[in-house]
Amino acid sequence: MEKAIIVGSGPAGLTAGIYLARAGLRPLVIEGMESGGQLMTTNHVDNYPGLGLVTGPKLIAAIREQAERLGVRFAMDEVTAVSPASDRVSVKGMIADYECEKLLVATGAGVEKTNLPGEARYWGRGISACVTCDAAFYAGKRVAIVGTGPGTTGAKAYLEKAGAQVVGIVAPGEVGEFQGDGQKLTQVGDLAVDGVFIVTARVPQTGFLRGVVDLDDKGFVVTQNRVLTSSPRIFAAGDCAEPKFRQAIIAAGDGAYAALAMLAPSANR
Repeated sequence: MEKAIIVGSGPAGLTAGIYLARAGLRPLVIEGMESGGQLMTTNHVDNYPGLGLVTGPKLIAAIREQAERLGVRFAMDEVTAVSPASDRVSVKGMIADYECEKLLVATGAGVEKTNLPGEARYWGRGISACVTCDAAFYAGKRVAIVGTGPGTTGAKAYLEKAGAQVVGIVAPGEVGEFQGDGQKLTQVGDLAVDGVFIVTARVPQTGFLRGVVDLDDKGFVVTQNRVLTSSPRIFAAGDCAEPKFRQAIIAAGDGAYAALAMLAPSANR
């Protein structure tokens, strides 16, 4: 039986792995069928301390290299169910089954994509889902917001504060398609733009926890003291636990906090 299993291989999961490995637990990270989380689709990161401008994949690779060097182990598998008991947590994957004393869920939350023509082609090439991550890259440039609801108002204010010219807020159903020159987005609907920000609902990757721990009405894990769930041996960190701000550095901090909570004598509550 494993001392600790981490589900998710983004900044939260990898950072937790580093802390647990340094404590001698040799944790197992079940990374999913696509490792690295949302950062793997981010081309420009310039707000992670100490690294300067870097791509999301390079940032993840650097954290993962450190984790592996310290003894974190990885399994390419997709978790489909977990079952906590008084002395362990059973984890069922698509490929194998696992057991651990403590489980950290750090599966993140994906953006609800529009799935309109051109979105996949220009994702990360003019299309972004993270205003706080990428607004600074569009200072003095024309951008549009694709989405509905109050979140678009906040996105517009943030973009304009960063110096971008917001030329329109368009509902996904009014877009038609995303167009570009083959390398970069140039147009959304009837608007000529340098970039587009998708502002839609976040979808937490927590389906396998339904009925196991408390989730809110959107599917985010309900936590106490930042990382504790309603099940004593299960912890949660990062975007799957409904953070106020969704940033790689905050997720990494959550991962460190979760690891320290798991190591505390009272971790089993």
